[in-house]
Amino acid sequence: MAITDNTFTPEELDTTLAANPALKDHLVDAVKKLGYVARTTDEENTFIGSKTKEIYDGLDKDIFDTSGIAKNPTEKTYEFAKRVIGGLKTSVTEATTPLQTKIAELEKTIADGNGDATLRAQLEVLQKKEETYQNDIKDRDTKLFQKDVMLDMRDGLRSIKFDPSVKESVVKILVKNAQDDILRMAAAQKNADGTETVVYIRDGKTVLDDKNQPADAAYILQDMLKDIVEAGQQGAGGGAGGNGSGGNGGNGSGGRKALPAALPATVKNQGQLMDFLKEFGLAADSKEYDEAFDKFSAGLPLR
Repeated sequence: MAITDNTFTPEELDTTLAANPALKDHLVDAVKKLGYVARTTDEENTFIGSKTKEIYDGLDKDIFDTSGIAKNPTEKTYEFAKRVIGGLKTSVTEATTPLQTKIAELEKTIADGNGDATLRAQLEVLQKKEETYQNDIKDRDTKLFQKDVMLDMRDGLRSIKFDPSVKESVVKILVKNAQDDILRMAAAQKNADGTETVVYIRDGKTVLDDKNQPADAAYILQDMLKDIVEAGQQGAGGGAGGNGSGGNGGNGSGGRKALPAALPATVKNQGQLMDFLKEFGLAADSKEYDEAFDKFSAGLPLR
């Protein structure tokens, strides 16, 4: 076999190239003519570098074109993107509403001495609308937070089994008092990842459990209601009233609509589920309520 009769082996080709280095360029050209890419290590590094720069330059341009924010000379692209996105998130959070913009315009006009009685009256009307809007937002957030706390307390009550020798009416009064106290103690703690956790504040400090972690409602309820908890029992109890009857002569079913087999699409979180179950006549401290909540709450976010 020989390279001249097209029957050469790879080893013979290597030997030929070693003996005739000038053939290397010819061989590379031949490979390229067949549609293959052939580059030296240095050429490959240069190629990758140029392509990478092309990609990042394109990203820099897209970010600038979209945001209007320029990249700093020594800033890496990922740092540039992080800075711009962070600023946009802040801008969205602090975005000015059209109503606020109009109020600012009227305030400036009046402050510049160009206002009249009509403008001042219009400003007052808009300011009242803005105050109502802000109060509505605050009220909505408060209600959502209270639902989070009520869910936490509900889970806490289910972990308690009450002393059967204590009258149910007494249990309910003491539970209601404990719930009111816990609701007043509840506060939202912002976490590093932007989420919120319900914590309970007493004497200016977060209540901690036996593991030195923020206590949940179950831990605090257990302490508050220790005088009526069944001795040695912390298992899955029925909550206040134990096997609640639903307030209809013990059968728990009278006067209620039948629950559907599946939740409607409008119920998207556990807070909405609580309202949904109440619409069907289920008392929040009843066994039927607990069973329905367990059935439908799987996979639903808190809010």
